[in-house]
Amino acid sequence: MSACHSKILFLHGLDSSKESTKFHAIDAVQKFCIDVDYRNLNFATVAAFYDDIIEKMRPDIIVGHSLGGYWALKMSALHHIPCVIANPSLQPVFRDDYPAIEDADLQNDIPQMAYLELGDEILDMHAVQSQLEDYMQVEVMDGGHHRLAQPEHLNHLIQYIEKHHLSA
Repeated sequence: MSACHSKILFLHGLDSSKESTKFHAIDAVQKFCIDVDYRNLNFATVAAFYDDIIEKMRPDIIVGHSLGGYWALKMSALHHIPCVIANPSLQPVFRDDYPAIEDADLQNDIPQMAYLELGDEILDMHAVQSQLEDYMQVEVMDGGHHRLAQPEHLNHLIQYIEKHHLSA
């Protein structure tokens, strides 16, 4: 598999970091991840931070896992940037100020793809699949777990978006 040549911004999950196996599995020439302490920052602060980073960095594709998948969807819609999400948290419950992802958040013409491992022991990926499949291509793996048994699968989706939706 050849490396992606697009600029990738990876948004990690709750209690994760740029040391995540998902970030390291991404085969890209230009990939970036900034550690965010979600637990101690409210929704508005994180939204403003990611908004500023995206404005400055101008990534071609946003990739997110778990809570990072939540933010990837939010920032993809706001900035009209394609995204790939993996086992996203669509209804964060660790803080009261995070609104759930709703159908209105997903109704757009931005290339978005999801990779779900149904064996997730933390989040209900069957419910996530049901919510997302009307709006984007969803690739599903039976088994797996929340941290992703096959994080390298993200590369296939990134390369699909790069090939079919980004100008060369």
